[in-house]
Amino acid sequence: MWGPDRVTLAPRAAMMPRMPPRFATVVGSMRWIISLAGLTAVVALSIDMSLPAQPTLARTFGVSSETAQLTLSLFLIGFALAQLVVGYLSDAWGRRRVILGGLAMFSVASIACAASPSIEVLLACRVLQGVGAAAAPVVARAMVRDTQPAAQAARLLSTMLAALAIAPMIAPVFGGWLLHIAGWRSIFAALAVTGTIMFALAHLTLVETLAVERRQPASPRGLVRSYARFFTTRGTRLPMLVSCAVFAGQFAYIADSPFVLMGGYGVSPDSFGFYFAMTALALMLGSLAGGRMLRAGRSPGAMLVLGAWLLVTGGVLVVIGTRTEALGIAGFLIPMIIYFFGAGLTSPSATALALEPVPQIAGTASAVMGCATVISGALAGYETTRIGGSSPTTFAAVVLVMAVLVLGFASAAAVLRRRAA
Repeated sequence: MWGPDRVTLAPRAAMMPRMPPRFATVVGSMRWIISLAGLTAVVALSIDMSLPAQPTLARTFGVSSETAQLTLSLFLIGFALAQLVVGYLSDAWGRRRVILGGLAMFSVASIACAASPSIEVLLACRVLQGVGAAAAPVVARAMVRDTQPAAQAARLLSTMLAALAIAPMIAPVFGGWLLHIAGWRSIFAALAVTGTIMFALAHLTLVETLAVERRQPASPRGLVRSYARFFTTRGTRLPMLVSCAVFAGQFAYIADSPFVLMGGYGVSPDSFGFYFAMTALALMLGSLAGGRMLRAGRSPGAMLVLGAWLLVTGGVLVVIGTRTEALGIAGFLIPMIIYFFGAGLTSPSATALALEPVPQIAGTASAVMGCATVISGALAGYETTRIGGSSPTTFAAVVLVMAVLVLGFASAAAVLRRRAA
């Protein structure tokens, strides 16, 4: 358990701003981790609350399911690309300034989404919303790396992911309820309110974790050098690829599950949130289990391999289950619960290992991880929906391929770490 007596790597005086927030949380404490997870949850809420509205958006604007799905993919593309700038700016300007600016932009864009008169305007506003949302996860990961060594960072990131998994459990249910009561625009209005609350939380509680003397001067050349440094540093690339492949399988499910569950298996919109929450619960339990294993002495590298085997198990079973008609929805859902449990084991350790070799550019490294991971997910989600629509078997093939890639990358990373030891 983390508390006020937790010793962090950076001196307390160096991390505190001249005028600390009124209700400042202690860096490394459980309250600090939950605050970071809450701020990061704006991304999950932006995606998952809108899932039940996907078929409604297609009908309302008279567009195809693939076009409606672009409200997810374009949000993610804006979110992914903005991270490349946000991460570098947080290395140059400090963490607090960047996260506050991002949350403010997110809130304004959410209001614009709610007022959109056409699908074209909605898509443009979703891009802007994604740009604003980019700051929260990038800065949160960088704050953890600013203050913690790799093993501790992996444990804290596991705790964050476990807390963050609560959002996907409740967001589709809440989104479906809002859709039923007040229509799709109310979903984006609720996101605007959430963004405003998160802005206030960050302003009042988060201390600066990047001392002025550790900041990088901002320049276009410095931006290029920072990204080149990440990609050329040994030990960063394979964990990043693990994270990309894991999230590609996850987001194929996130994007395609409304069409597969409602169109393929006949699940009602009201019941969709319940089924979606089961996989989110599995992600949370996997993250909690991973944190316990790390505290018991398992290395982050070992967690990659263990999680990868669970992903492959889920991938194989979902291929079998979706081709066995007698199993019904259980043949689809149970394997995905296994897959998401494996993702909870794998993702935090992959992030910690990718950030470990480059502590001086933690914001930039976090941005590379976030951008590459989200673009992988956006492409996987869009292509799965475009090619397969509501077909469970097409979706299952994508998940299995991603799981096999994770196992290959994780095994290669483990071999390289043993050789370097």
